[in-house]
Amino acid sequence: MNPIAPKCNVWASSNVADDLASLLDAKDPKQVFLLMDEGSERHCRTLLSPVHSLLAENSIVIPSGDDAKDYRSALAIWDFLSSHGATRKAVLVNLGGGMPCDLGGFCASTFKRGIEFINIPTTLLSQVDASLGGKTGMNLGSLKNEIGVFQMASHVLICSDFLRSLDMDNLLSGFAEMIKHALIHAPEAVDRLLDFDFKNVDYALLHDYVAESIQIKNFFVEADPQEKGLRKALNFGHTFGHAFETFAMRSGNPVLHGFAVGWGMVCELLLCESKMGLDSNVVCHVCEKVSRLYGPHDVRGSEDALIELMTHDKKNDGSGINFTLLPSVGNVAINQIASEAEIRDVFARFADLQNHLF
Repeated sequence: MNPIAPKCNVWASSNVADDLASLLDAKDPKQVFLLMDEGSERHCRTLLSPVHSLLAENSIVIPSGDDAKDYRSALAIWDFLSSHGATRKAVLVNLGGGMPCDLGGFCASTFKRGIEFINIPTTLLSQVDASLGGKTGMNLGSLKNEIGVFQMASHVLICSDFLRSLDMDNLLSGFAEMIKHALIHAPEAVDRLLDFDFKNVDYALLHDYVAESIQIKNFFVEADPQEKGLRKALNFGHTFGHAFETFAMRSGNPVLHGFAVGWGMVCELLLCESKMGLDSNVVCHVCEKVSRLYGPHDVRGSEDALIELMTHDKKNDGSGINFTLLPSVGNVAINQIASEAEIRDVFARFADLQNHLF
């Protein structure tokens, strides 16, 4: 294992089975549990087959998809751990994307007041976003991550081998968070990310970009572990993005998180231009490139519902709808309040941009 963000327990792994076996070597196999969703069981479990500490009878499989990130799955996980004799010395290995890692981390953090857990994120999104920071949780109805705790995994293993199983949409979904990290902290990386060739994916280069992206997130997490101040920079694109994602889920047409964040970043860049004076040439350039990556999204007729969702965003503090904005690329202004009129103006400009491009 090579360190990526050692203070957050994040390690690059070239042989994930060997590295996991080494971490579990001193554990009683009867106290080692593996959590997967249906997708990670089907596509990723075989990479861990050499790990003898992972007993078949201690495998927990939950449904795939964000709809399964709820109290019913949490109850099923807790019940499985309890009925299979898990003690406070147990360890839960979470294999999959952000959903099983977040939910598994939450269940481990609360079972018997906390047991050890190891995350093995298998999607690009989970590697660059859910891999570190200690956020665990589950959804409450259609409200994302409404219930949760901060708790670091004992280890997070990042292995690029898993990325080869991803389809293009899931690669793009994770890539949105990488673009976000560059916009808030690494302006020199923005254009090379936006020019990444998705028609001929260079996985070795992508692995390097993933490590850089994790290190950017680590900078904010280490500075502000409980998200009281600077770490809120990581919310850029997410006020609009979470509203898009929740609205799509409620409408029965769910979208991938990264696509919602991609559209959210475009909207918030437009807000940065009008509210913070972000250079219009930069806004035009980045918005066009990000929009072409994530495709069309029609907001016309749904503005009222989207604004209503934004009012329930957990980042709000009662003074209005809260945003992280950029006065310039790499320079972040947290706790920015936008009026309903300003938000409606962004929706109108976003629709015009979509019409122009698509």
